[in-house]
Amino acid sequence: MRGTVVEKAGAEPRVVDYLEKPTPGPGQILVKSLYTAMNPVDAHMAIMGALVVEWPLVIGCDASGVVVEASPEAESRYNLKTGTYVCGCTRIGVAQFATGQEYFLMDAQVTIPKPENVDLVQAATLGVALETAALAVFQALRVDIFDPEEQQSEKDEWMVVLGGGSSVGGAAIQLLRAAGYRVLASCSGRSAGTVVGLGAETFDYKTSVPEQVNKVFEITNGKIAGILDAAANDNPVVAKELFKHESWKSNAKLFTTTNNWSNVGSWDGGQTHEVKLGPIGSPDATDLNNTLENTIPVLVKLVENGKVKPGDYEIIGDGGFEDIIKAHKHKAGGASGQRKIVVKVQDE
Repeated sequence: MRGTVVEKAGAEPRVVDYLEKPTPGPGQILVKSLYTAMNPVDAHMAIMGALVVEWPLVIGCDASGVVVEASPEAESRYNLKTGTYVCGCTRIGVAQFATGQEYFLMDAQVTIPKPENVDLVQAATLGVALETAALAVFQALRVDIFDPEEQQSEKDEWMVVLGGGSSVGGAAIQLLRAAGYRVLASCSGRSAGTVVGLGAETFDYKTSVPEQVNKVFEITNGKIAGILDAAANDNPVVAKELFKHESWKSNAKLFTTTNNWSNVGSWDGGQTHEVKLGPIGSPDATDLNNTLENTIPVLVKLVENGKVKPGDYEIIGDGGFEDIIKAHKHKAGGASGQRKIVVKVQDE
């Protein structure tokens, strides 16, 4: 089986043909990889070896594809049958689950059936961003899971999203708006129009910290239900200043961050929750997997009814495993900005 691999940390990626085709175990499906999206974690694994469970590392953990083999449990419990189009994030750092090869495994419990109104390219951009945002919103910020077919009443509370221009931030804004919260997001002036289009009000993260804090309280009047740092700041100084400000009116101080490497910690009576998508699918990640299992039907319906839309993306190359190398280097070099980088792996 062909795929794009990195033999050891820091090595150049290359295309090989020696990979063994996986066989799905209980609760798993085998997926033919059609499109894969690049994420920052791919570079971290390839360059530093972080999160790699086994070498060689096969590049990719975010994809869309079609089921070619399913375990009985995957069929009966999750209705994931041969011929079903799926997308999502796979187990990170485990070769058989990596998406930059002809076929890969997925855990049915955390697999997203492709929403009917998006194509396979758009579907490949959903997994990491949408599943990370779902963990932040429904697990860390304690938003109740709601019926996506019903319009939620507008709440007299705000959620603050730091890094609203990021893929995770954009997904979280849409989930929070669908849940009825008002959302205030930090972003640059360049991305403000996009963030406003997602339903949030904005403030400029390039202004001074006091200016940002004053702007937040001016808009929210202190009625803040929680803060999500989708920008993964090592020192979330804006959140810290908001928590200790006399204008904070909520009893709870909920803070969640996608930074799970800097030991951000809690402060001023707040409760910090680190969003960790890394263990996805692992048998040890019971809470994470259960949260995603319960929210994936909601996520699919929200995408299908237009309340959550895929973000911007850029396709690299014309298709094939060599293009995964190009896309990997393109993403690692930061050339794409906030856009998802997608590669067509192979034809159906």
